[in-house]
Amino acid sequence: MHTVRRARGIRERATPSAMPALELTDASVEIRALDLAFGTEVVRARDASAKAPTVLVIHGLNSHVGNPNVRALTVALAKRGARAVTFDLPGHGTCVDASGADARGVYTGKEEVVKRARATLDAVGGEDTAAAVSICGSSLGGALALYVAEVLRREGRWKIERVVLINPLMKMKMSLPSVAVSALSLLARFIPRLEVSSRPTDVITDDETGPDIDPDAQAQCDADNLSWKKGVTLRTACGIYDVVGANDRANALVNLSFEVPILVLLGARDTVVIPDEARDKAKLAVSAGGKAEVRIFPTAGHSLTLQSLAKREEMFDLVAHWRWK
Repeated sequence: MHTVRRARGIRERATPSAMPALELTDASVEIRALDLAFGTEVVRARDASAKAPTVLVIHGLNSHVGNPNVRALTVALAKRGARAVTFDLPGHGTCVDASGADARGVYTGKEEVVKRARATLDAVGGEDTAAAVSICGSSLGGALALYVAEVLRREGRWKIERVVLINPLMKMKMSLPSVAVSALSLLARFIPRLEVSSRPTDVITDDETGPDIDPDAQAQCDADNLSWKKGVTLRTACGIYDVVGANDRANALVNLSFEVPILVLLGARDTVVIPDEARDKAKLAVSAGGKAEVRIFPTAGHSLTLQSLAKREEMFDLVAHWRWK
């Protein structure tokens, strides 16, 4: 999920004309769900080969498999010859708790994400794909992509061909000691839905330096009623701190790059995460002999999918076709 918050007193930027909205379907593409207990989508060309490369897409906070940001990416990948597979993170999409109440907004952590990734890939693997997969994650999904890729690589059931990180969450803006996170995690068992922060958004500070955003594409995302549009809950915040901390302690990007090629795509005007963190980690990986590359979109914000058409297509091409040189 992605929205833009405008600072008070700031003039609206001119609206670009004749920009196409996000392409959420295509006559050449089929979209279907897997028979699992959580939301999934498999998106592929109708005439795709049984050996079409599989890309597991892990969405970000507040989003879901059918969110326009996510669907536009999976459709674009399918049109470029891939089989795009995605699943709802816990607490996202259509989900209910034990009492039957809406469970959105309560993300339950990285271990449940790993279970869902395994189940999704097993379901797809039971069809006809080889045991090889690329993993692409955006924002929180980027942090989870690093974690899931390392777990699956170590298990050896799937060959991780490459990892693509789109504006990945590498460091929390507010640092908390581990003892504080542990205490808050305990508290979250009793008040998981307590909102502790507002929903993360890009902020435009003036009409020159704000991110490149297609207003029609943004309108599609704003109209999506299944995405979580309230603040970040305590349980969710604890889960986010947990995966970011785990990746940091494991030096995940650097160490994974010795085994799996990693592409990092960054929007230079991102105000949701800190772009320099992923860039610096990738540079460190390269200096240590790892396989990592960074591509920066100078005018993009947190969502590279919401850029104007040419840049959006460039990003889609990189996710679909980039390979380590």
